[in-house]
Amino acid sequence: MNYSNSPKTYKHVVRLRRDNSDYLLPKHFFGVLVRRFFPVMSIIYLISILCISVSSGHFVEYLFYENTAYIRGFLVALWCAGPAVVWILLAANPLFNHTANLWFKILAALLQFTICLSFFMFPEMEMYGMRSYLILSFPAYFLIYYLFVVDPLPLEAVYPLNALGICALIWMISVEMVMADSFVP
Repeated sequence: MNYSNSPKTYKHVVRLRRDNSDYLLPKHFFGVLVRRFFPVMSIIYLISILCISVSSGHFVEYLFYENTAYIRGFLVALWCAGPAVVWILLAANPLFNHTANLWFKILAALLQFTICLSFFMFPEMEMYGMRSYLILSFPAYFLIYYLFVVDPLPLEAVYPLNALGICALIWMISVEMVMADSFVP
């Protein structure tokens, strides 16, 4: 049967009425970043800096005059940030919010398994001294899970922690710039 030559052709028009606009990021994404993600990452970053400075043997020198502890602490904070970002994106999605906690636990366990496996498979590999500091991520994942899921930080602690983390990043950049200028002939 040929429908193109039929005398009656029906034209269907479908109109959808939308009540809200589409968002690339979840609705409360920036609120979760400022009130949960940045303070927790600031805590991890600052504790990593202090631990690395203390373990170096020259606490004051590593804390104020060299950026090695700051760069290594930043790498530890980046290592811990992956499961936290996945949790934020999944928790804000109405289709997948019930799986956010499970995926956080799975990704954190995979990253910890990777670190433990590197100690057994490649004991001679040191990764610029970073592997021993990535062990700091074990308690960091518990801290992230507790402050994201169980009980978020009070607002009185959020903004000072954000400020301290930003100050540490600015200090790292300024020390790098001063050290780079001092070595120029």
